[in-house]
Amino acid sequence: MEIDATFGPTAPELGWVPSIRYLMRRARLLEICNRLPRMRLLEVGCGSGAFLAELSGSGFECLGLETSTNAAAIARQFAGLQNKEAYQIEASPDLDWAGSFGLVCAFDVLEHIEDESAALRQWHRWLRDGGHLLISVPAHLRKWGAGDIWAGHYRRYERAPLKQLMADHGFELDHFECYGFPGATLTEWLGQPRYARMLAERARDTSPSAASAQSGIARQDYLGIYRYMRTPVGRLALRLAMVAQNLFLRFDIGSGYIVLAHRR
Repeated sequence: MEIDATFGPTAPELGWVPSIRYLMRRARLLEICNRLPRMRLLEVGCGSGAFLAELSGSGFECLGLETSTNAAAIARQFAGLQNKEAYQIEASPDLDWAGSFGLVCAFDVLEHIEDESAALRQWHRWLRDGGHLLISVPAHLRKWGAGDIWAGHYRRYERAPLKQLMADHGFELDHFECYGFPGATLTEWLGQPRYARMLAERARDTSPSAASAQSGIARQDYLGIYRYMRTPVGRLALRLAMVAQNLFLRFDIGSGYIVLAHRR
């Protein structure tokens, strides 16, 4: 396990390395989080815990919620890259969490939850007055494909309905962007045939809940790609892709939405 300036925490020996889409999203989230005051933070569905480790290292008091046993095991190992006491991983929410957090994060999580309204009400309840919710979700219904089924998604989102959904659940928008163009958009499109093959090879249990449990940590196919991403040419290409995506954040052509809102 190591922390790399370009890729963040990685653990090839555990089968977890960042995807290109993850890196595009990570770049944007780091910029947004760096503008926020340090506070007590909960990441819902923290997956491998790689991004939570970075948030912890930057001064946030972190707690991760992860129901997947395999993902939580990796997240607890990532904790050791910073400070094992800096954050904890919990398998289920606590009844005492009401009003406990200044920031609740859920990165590519809401689309995995069948009852999105119940989730947003719960996250709203966990925030203190004026606390912030920071989420990312996949964008555009027209992009629905094999990758969504493989990951266990219930839906993708459109700009206007997503803004209305946040307002309906007691949140006032502070920031809204569409990230990922062109790098993540291209890799998402190119990856559809691969996801279709993976679906065909998967065991019979393809329910959204079973798929979701692995979607944040199943990165074995990326291990080969990651070797090329780490080369000087690969690093340069990633930096150029991140610069390019900043030019298109206001346009509705990326692969995902990032929303920062506060509790009314």
